[in-house]
Amino acid sequence: MPKVSEAHRENRRRQILDAAIECFAHDGFQRTTMEDIIREAGLSAGAIYSYFQSKDQIIETLADQRHEREKRIIEAALNRDEWAASVRELFRSLSAELLASSRVRKERRLEIHLWAEALCNPKVLTLIRRGNNQPLKLLSNAIAKAQSSGQLPRTLNPEAAARVLIAMFYGLILQQAWDERTDVAEFSKAAQAILAAYFSPKATARALRIRERRPR
Repeated sequence: MPKVSEAHRENRRRQILDAAIECFAHDGFQRTTMEDIIREAGLSAGAIYSYFQSKDQIIETLADQRHEREKRIIEAALNRDEWAASVRELFRSLSAELLASSRVRKERRLEIHLWAEALCNPKVLTLIRRGNNQPLKLLSNAIAKAQSSGQLPRTLNPEAAARVLIAMFYGLILQQAWDERTDVAEFSKAAQAILAAYFSPKATARALRIRERRPR
């Protein structure tokens, strides 16, 4: 038998994952079966199971790919000396990804299904927490670094601030899923303006002055 190239294997994996995303985005995690994915992919059951043994394995693979992509986006955005510029670039990059690819938007719909499933499924909860902890750590460290350089007030809790940033983006994902009229580009602009107002040097100085005026 001719040897199957790595490129062919990767294309097959992508074909299966794309089919799974279509099914999950349309019918949700619980209602989608392996038979649905096989039918959507247009491949034999044997071909599918030679790459993925279960629906859970497909979910985990998709989640790992998304987490790695988010990590690269966050690290690239935070690779700046000015914190305010980093935050603006972060929201610009994440929003641009949602606008650029229908596949990504469908992945995000799957993510919402998994958020609900995580409330009653410990295995999925572990997967969700793993995906949340990575950006939480990256952002918390960046905020702490900005504090040490005087760009942010030290009264700010780095982890709490990081969770606010994450919540803003997750909120966009929900808004887009609930309402197709959601303007991602305008959301990004508004988020950047709000964050710039808080994270600007003037805002930081003002917060420090307010703190100094408070009675001890």
